[in-house]
Amino acid sequence: MKMWIKTTILVLVVLVGATPGFSFTSFGTKSMGMGGAFTGVADDVSCVFWNPAGLTQTGYFDLDVSFSGGGENTKNLANLYKIYQAIQEEDYDKARDLVDEISTPFGLEPTFGVAIGFLKRIAISGGLQAEFNVNKFESGHDDAGDYIHIEDVETAIVPLQFSLARNSIKNLVVGINIKYIQGARHSSDFKIYSDGEVEKIKDEGGRSNAAFSFDIGALYHKEKSRFTLGMMIENVLEPKLSFPELSGDLSSMKLSRKINLGASFKPISMLTLSADLHDLTGSSTFHFGGELNLKLIKLRAGMNDGDITLGVGLNLFLFNLEAAYYKKKENPYVSLTMVKI
Repeated sequence: MKMWIKTTILVLVVLVGATPGFSFTSFGTKSMGMGGAFTGVADDVSCVFWNPAGLTQTGYFDLDVSFSGGGENTKNLANLYKIYQAIQEEDYDKARDLVDEISTPFGLEPTFGVAIGFLKRIAISGGLQAEFNVNKFESGHDDAGDYIHIEDVETAIVPLQFSLARNSIKNLVVGINIKYIQGARHSSDFKIYSDGEVEKIKDEGGRSNAAFSFDIGALYHKEKSRFTLGMMIENVLEPKLSFPELSGDLSSMKLSRKINLGASFKPISMLTLSADLHDLTGSSTFHFGGELNLKLIKLRAGMNDGDITLGVGLNLFLFNLEAAYYKKKENPYVSLTMVKI
């Protein structure tokens, strides 16, 4: 029993720690704090992930390094810690009961992004968007003894972008992202027996082919107007990543085209209000947000498809720090900008 539970925890900790998909946490701390309503705002260099036309609203040099993350049924991670505590106390019955309480699916969705902007026109950016999912975590018994049956899938994509924005016609700015994308995916299906033996049922994974695509963004703002309108068409070519070393539905992943519309309004200079409609032609979601700029501190709040979001930004003169938080179906999501210039 002791060996069985310890081995199970070890395997899960390794998997969660690696966190190499099907849905990913979005880039950007400010956008998360404003409920994802950023298409019509796009006023910092993280706009390259939301609307590259916003580069014309940035400075001559901008840097944004951020980390975001969340997941599904993340309470199971707390259960893993409780199992560890029970083992330390040598309460193995409690540990086994906690194993049976773990519900599936559960997993993590970490995102890391870097964007560097130059001359209010050009940016280079990249990131890592990953998802780790445990789809099965069940106890059972067969002729070889008691076991835990685990199925998991990890997916990661790495987009690298070159962005350019310029004034097209009066009051209209157009931006474009040219994207190189590569991915990796791993899938495993195995049983861990009470004596510590592991039976591998399936273990496959590898890198995808390289894919190319582009995004188009636009901002429309009349001089002296308090309104700004924005649009973003993401993954125009709908690139498809193929994973030749995997089988079935896991052998490919298409990055679907999405059309996002946004608007922002500044009733006074220190207050920005915004609204977005994401994925206009698909499973549309609504987003609302606001930012109160008090110079040294920026307070943000929003509604991300019905979930309340909160955010804050601190101006530390040489650089800024930002944080955001919300809950999606009782699962926490956070974002931190570690460096912002």
